[in-house]
Amino acid sequence: MDMNQAGQAETDTPARAARFDYTPTAADYDRALWRYTLGTWRGLTRYLPFLGIAAAAAFAIRAWRYHFDQTQIIIAAIPCVIALFVVRQVGRRHRTRGQFDSHAEHGTCLTTVDENGLTTTGTSGRTVTDDWSSYPWWFETPELFVLTGSMEFFLVLPKRGAAAPDDVERARELFTRHLRRI
Repeated sequence: MDMNQAGQAETDTPARAARFDYTPTAADYDRALWRYTLGTWRGLTRYLPFLGIAAAAAFAIRAWRYHFDQTQIIIAAIPCVIALFVVRQVGRRHRTRGQFDSHAEHGTCLTTVDENGLTTTGTSGRTVTDDWSSYPWWFETPELFVLTGSMEFFLVLPKRGAAAPDDVERARELFTRHLRRI
């Protein structure tokens, strides 16, 4: 085999997969939700326009009916804005807890990240395979990789479960190549 054939053989071999062996925790999903909500533009603005319009319409009707003066309008608007953010976050947390519950049913998970996507096998015996189109975006916290398609679903991959230290770097490289970082 000459040098050209050796170089070609090296590029034809599939890259090593990153392996993560972990038990999902509710705290992981809570951290992912907070990072998504407070750390990404998509998380900050996803439902805000719809909720803002509804709150503004309700507030305008109330102000018109009771003829608030300027001070009363400002005093009444503050709880409306606070309620808007609280209701939004409570709804998000409820959905995220549901995602954790469905993922926790697998028990201890082994997730393999390779060029084709992700494969998660749990101690329950169930295996889930997702290609890269299932999760168009990803972000990272110091403890987690989080893959998402929307606020409606997350895949949380704790870095503590990396089989080897270079698995974290390999997973980051694959996510960067196949997904958009948010």
